Amino acid sequence: MKIQAIISKLIELWNEYQNGIISGIIATAIVAIIAGIWKNLKNTPRNINEILNNVNYNNKNWKEELDKALQIKDTMATHFPKYKDYLLIQYGSSVTPDSKLPSDYDFIVLMLGYPDKENRYMHNKGTISDESNESNKDQVDIVFRDYLSFLFAASAGMPYENSVITGGKLIKGPEGYFQWLQNITKNILFDRDFLIRRFKDKISIEKQEFQKCLNEHNKYNHDMYYVIRSGYYYITSLLQLNRIKKFDKVIFQNQIIELSKVRNFYSDFNIDESKKKYEQLVENLKRNNNIDMISIDDINIVLNDISVDIEV
Repeated sequence: MKIQAIISKLIELWNEYQNGIISGIIATAIVAIIAGIWKNLKNTPRNINEILNNVNYNNKNWKEELDKALQIKDTMATHFPKYKDYLLIQYGSSVTPDSKLPSDYDFIVLMLGYPDKENRYMHNKGTISDESNESNKDQVDIVFRDYLSFLFAASAGMPYENSVITGGKLIKGPEGYFQWLQNITKNILFDRDFLIRRFKDKISIEKQEFQKCLNEHNKYNHDMYYVIRSGYYYITSLLQLNRIKKFDKVIFQNQIIELSKVRNFYSDFNIDESKKKYEQLVENLKRNNNIDMISIDDINIVLNDISVDIEV
């Protein structure tokens, strides 16, 4: 796929965006389908953590070995066959070490291609609840996203995408596409009111997803982990929106990136109980605490607290 074709498609999608179509794409990025692929990685030739913790950068094949161990090509062929190429990007605490964070590994695969019926996939492939606990901190999370949908979310001011672009490290794939993401977004000035509208769209969908997961848990005893995870996204977006409303009219990328650092929101709570429960929620999902450390009732307590102060 050539750069010119990508630019043409970008212009076409921008026109759709003007009609409000792309807002759904941006909003659903956070509430994408969640599934586990770690169990499929257990039979690889070498242990994933062994490879990641002992990378031999002098070995010219280390990137290929890591790509093979993560089974990126196999996953693409099985689940996303219309995509023909990809960027493998590592991000998070394993790229920028922080003693406060666990030694886990986060990757995102940005898929290049034109899927059937223009269905641009934003599937999360990562650890599931049974593996996200105190005994398994050295875990691997992999997110699969359509390249153009990711670009639009970043261009619209979404914190996660901008943090990946500025703090991520390209492991494999066409370097020009990664540089293009960096060049496009680094000089963008975001309009506060526009970003508020996009976040309200996103929050509306995240609220629906949280309620859906909650209903499925209550009716069918589905895994509580998905209720907790969707609740985390919903709550965090509300906190991000609250901060965005306090920004000046013009917002810079470094301000957007700060919104992705969720521990900064600990100080935004007026009630200590809600603050502690949100801290538990964050640390739970970052695998510093056991999955049982937080409950659905805790999420509802936090939501009831912040919904009083944050108007959507």
